[in-house]
Amino acid sequence: MEANTTMTYCVNGHPFDTAKFPTCPKCGARPAYSGFSATEPVVGGQAAGGSIPGATESVGGGQAGGVTPNNSDSFIETVTAGNDGTNRDPVVGWLVCVKGPNYGEDFRIHAGYNYIGRATGDICIHGDDKISREGHAMIAYDSGEVAYYFGPAGGRNLVKVNNKTVLNAVEIHAYDTISIGPNTTLLFIPLCGERFNWEMEDEKNG
Repeated sequence: MEANTTMTYCVNGHPFDTAKFPTCPKCGARPAYSGFSATEPVVGGQAAGGSIPGATESVGGGQAGGVTPNNSDSFIETVTAGNDGTNRDPVVGWLVCVKGPNYGEDFRIHAGYNYIGRATGDICIHGDDKISREGHAMIAYDSGEVAYYFGPAGGRNLVKVNNKTVLNAVEIHAYDTISIGPNTTLLFIPLCGERFNWEMEDEKNG
């Protein structure tokens, strides 16, 4: 019997079949692939052949809903190598649910675009039927500017920052609240800034 070569692990260590699921069905994280080029072009938030984090992903501005953060033509997503040789996609912040079905849960943010949906995407908010299955909104981190952005990405229900509706991506800051539809509110907690970011750590560690 021929071995199944589509089984892999997500970046959080859960095994799953990429032929059936583009992202981990357990946590919604992307697959921890290896064996692709150092720079993998991404179109509309998906790498060719699926959502594949390369060693460096360049993400263009042509996103669903026409979302392009101000003063930035692209985001650079950096994936560092761990001591065991596997690729790591460093966390750059968190969204913490303060209202809704996922109350008290946290969701990791990584560099570049993070697409938010109910069932698939980089951040999966399960149990809220007012959130689109995929691509309702996006949150992004620009490592060059050390800045975070949030905006809609094609979902039917409105998204808000600090109770104000946003129709295009806006810059967000620590402890801003993000509402996705009428039921779910998330608190934004950044990791990177003037005191710490992964580029600074890389420089210190040589």
